Amino acid sequence: MKKKLKLRPFLIVFFTLMVIQFLIVFLDVQLTKSKSDLTSVTNVVIAIFSLPISGIHRNLPFYVNESLYIRAIFWIVNLFIQSALVYLVILGFKRLRRKLKKLA
Repeated sequence: MKKKLKLRPFLIVFFTLMVIQFLIVFLDVQLTKSKSDLTSVTNVVIAIFSLPISGIHRNLPFYVNESLYIRAIFWIVNLFIQSALVYLVILGFKRLRRKLKKLA
C-alpha cells in the first residue's frame, strides 16, 4: 500500500521549525550582547538544531563566515532535512497507531 506524501503537513513542520530556530538564535544573540549566563543553554539548543548539517562542519549552518545569503541557504537546507525527518517520524507514529487500533 503506497501513500502519497502531503505537502501541507510538511510545510507546517518546516515553518514551525523555522520560527523556533529563528527565535532561539535571536535570543542567543540578545543574551550574548547582554553577557548573560543563559547563553550556555541556548548554545546547546543551537547545537542540536544545527544537526545534521553540522556533521559537515561544526560551524554550519549558523556561524559560518560567509555572506548572509549563503548562511540562509545552509539554514534552509538544514531545515529541509530536519523537517523531512520529523515528518517521516510523524507518519511512522500515525501508521503504528493505526495498526495498533486494528489489533485491539
